Amino acid sequence: MLAAMPLVPGFIPFGILTGISAIQAGMPPLTAQLSSLLLMSGASQIAAASLMVAHSPPVMIVLTHWIINLRYLIYSAGLSTHKLAFTPATRVLAAHLLIDQTYALSHLHYETNRLSARERTQYYFGTAFPLWLSWQLFTAVGIVFGQVVPERWELDFAITLCFVSLLVPVLKNRPMLLAGLVSGAIAVPLYGLPYNLGLFVSSLCGVMAGIAAEYWRARGKCHKVAS
Repeated sequence: MLAAMPLVPGFIPFGILTGISAIQAGMPPLTAQLSSLLLMSGASQIAAASLMVAHSPPVMIVLTHWIINLRYLIYSAGLSTHKLAFTPATRVLAAHLLIDQTYALSHLHYETNRLSARERTQYYFGTAFPLWLSWQLFTAVGIVFGQVVPERWELDFAITLCFVSLLVPVLKNRPMLLAGLVSGAIAVPLYGLPYNLGLFVSSLCGVMAGIAAEYWRARGKCHKVAS
């Protein structure tokens, strides 16, 4: 829990903005809060709210949620390599609590510490619960009080800073760095595509670039061992 505390301040503007966007999209307060309880994903919640404001078809809103949250498949695959000790019930709970910050904290901690499966599982939930609770609290603040926050505070910029703080620590090898550079380079010119398709295309290209770089790096190591 102490490891998660430094990330909580970044949730304040992000959660408030998410709550504001839900209300501006016409959601009743209860529905807006349920969207955070059932789907803890600020990026897709804000994107879906903007599509609702633009009167986009429901199928496009659902598709946008799905595309933006594809990254959780990658996070799940990454965590599975650490062999956490889940029961069927705790596995479902762990999936529900999985967010960018929880994955980053857990992955980096597992990489630098020798832990048992039980200790890794305890660390995961120890970071996940306070972040989940913080998100519910700050989205509720945005839903109830967000309308009176001055626009000059520019809270939306804090969202960018939040994700940058998660990105930098994992750029520790060439495949990860290449994946970030490729996805970023493609995302900028495709920013104006409708329905957030630029995010989907850039993410897919970044993942493919990272996989290719990892493949050639592993192949190079095999050649060295063989020689």
